[in-house]
Amino acid sequence: MGYQERRVELIGKRAAPHLEPGEQIQTGFVTLTGWWIFTVPAETFVVTDRAILVVGRGEVQRLPRDFWFGQPTGLYHLIELDRTYKVHRQWYPELNAADEALREMQSRGTHEG
Repeated sequence: MGYQERRVELIGKRAAPHLEPGEQIQTGFVTLTGWWIFTVPAETFVVTDRAILVVGRGEVQRLPRDFWFGQPTGLYHLIELDRTYKVHRQWYPELNAADEALREMQSRGTHEG
């Protein structure tokens, strides 16, 4: 199993217990906590066709799907929600995929936002 497949499997495993029946994963990524080179994985963001799940240690938040992550640049992209989340550039394709999926859902009229 390659690197990309392991990442997809990781997101799927963390999301599975929290998905509603029929809910589909669109993409996902892992945030970091810490500073500079002293960072460790923190939360897993799972973007579905219905919500954004923030899966942390012992807790899960279900947020509205109408959130735009924005165009990531630099080494880290910051996401402002209930607090600031930091995403490493290795996950930028997933951030872009989340915004593109929302754009497509809105153009089809399957989601308001």
